[in-house]
Amino acid sequence: MKVILTQDVPSLGKSGELKEVADGFARNFLIPQKKAVSANGGAYRAWQHDIASREEKRKREREEAEIAATRISSTTLTMGVKVGEGGKLYGSITAKDIADALARRGIVVDKHKIDLAEPLKSLGTYKVAIRVFSGMEPEVTIAVEPKG
Repeated sequence: MKVILTQDVPSLGKSGELKEVADGFARNFLIPQKKAVSANGGAYRAWQHDIASREEKRKREREEAEIAATRISSTTLTMGVKVGEGGKLYGSITAKDIADALARRGIVVDKHKIDLAEPLKSLGTYKVAIRVFSGMEPEVTIAVEPKG
């Protein structure tokens, strides 16, 4: 029997895949547990349409991510901060500060996608990676300078 998986099933496949399984396995386990639906007529056509639309969406997201990646990699953020003795900052520059500065430039990035191990606490120039898409991590240049 052909089924379309609605959830990941260990040793069988991932959600959204079309699989050929034994009739009893489908009727007694997969379908009652809502891990799969039968791939009869309408469900199979809907599944094919869903795959095509998902591929189109993924392609569109990748193109948008590539545009964002080129904008991010060509951006240099200058952060003016108050500085104490020995170049130590009052406070620090966090991922939220970086996300806000990028947003002011028209680049919307979730602060959780900014790869900053710990906040920036001293003057200097830093390269910070930002995850925009799977396998795409452009780096933004951040110049931390004294304000004033």
